Amino acid sequence: MRAAITLLVLLFSMCGAQNRSTQTEVQTESQSTGAAAAAAEVSTQLDIYAELKELREMVVELRVTLRYTQDELKKMEAENAAVKERLVASETKVGALERGLVASETKVGALERGLVASETKVGALEKVNEEQETELTAVKNEMIKLISENAAQQTELTNVKTEVMILINANAAQDTRLAASETGIDDLKVENAAQEAELTAVKTRLAATETEVDNLEKMTERSKVAFSAGLTNGHIQAGSTALNLVFTKVITNVGQAYSSITGFFTAPVRGVYYFRFTVMDIDRPGWLGTSMLKNGKQVMYMSEHEKDGTRIHVSSGVTLQLEVGDAVNMQIPAGNRVFEDTNRSTFTGFLLFAL
Repeated sequence: MRAAITLLVLLFSMCGAQNRSTQTEVQTESQSTGAAAAAAEVSTQLDIYAELKELREMVVELRVTLRYTQDELKKMEAENAAVKERLVASETKVGALERGLVASETKVGALERGLVASETKVGALEKVNEEQETELTAVKNEMIKLISENAAQQTELTNVKTEVMILINANAAQDTRLAASETGIDDLKVENAAQEAELTAVKTRLAATETEVDNLEKMTERSKVAFSAGLTNGHIQAGSTALNLVFTKVITNVGQAYSSITGFFTAPVRGVYYFRFTVMDIDRPGWLGTSMLKNGKQVMYMSEHEKDGTRIHVSSGVTLQLEVGDAVNMQIPAGNRVFEDTNRSTFTGFLLFAL
């Protein structure tokens, strides 16, 4: 009988310790889950507000911000899945507690029936062992204590169920906020697509503007046209036909429109040009003539006559409207000659303005 009473006490003690340990684990996990959910909610709201502000102010970083928001969304989904897993684990533990409670109640019933049997035996054995009376009283007190603890565990189990319901409601609220966040992301995607279209249009206009600027710069460069060149040193004699004068000593040739090889100036842009020439000869009496030609046609002819043959000069200038590719050059008639030593025979021209 004493062994049965001792076994009953040990069983009640083990049941109470197991229930308290399980309740502590459930409460700890519930508190940790609630804190994580609240922190995730605050972090999500701050990130979304920050992203909205940056998306309005910084067009260039739209794509980077969108990827960052998607990463945060994935992080929230992962945290939500973790919360759900913890909730399932909590519900599993609650079920285990309930089953343990049922098993405990069954064992208590069996113990109570054993106690009744033990009391019957005690009544029969009272005369044999009076010490069992004291032990039986102690067992009764322990049973009362176990019953009180079991009632407390029932209360704690009720609290756990209440906390589980709170977690379920909180999870539903998080799902609602997640849906709202997804809607906001869709709106951001639409806005981002519109801004990308605007950015593409801006880039197109910018490219057109840059092309126009390049064309203007090229036109400006082409508009910088000026040259001046002198003849080769010594006498230059024309034979039986007119001789094209090649001014080989280039003094200035901005725009590279004058050729010191052919003696021709070729207009790089359409515009109005000014040309001037000076030629001279010495030690030869007679006529000195000079022609200016445009595309092979004479536009000017100047001549001078020297009687004593010491020195003779011919000089003049003209303004011409030229198209792109028009050529201007100088000639001396057949039988004429010119002299050059220190750039006294020169050919000069420059662009006045483009048309």
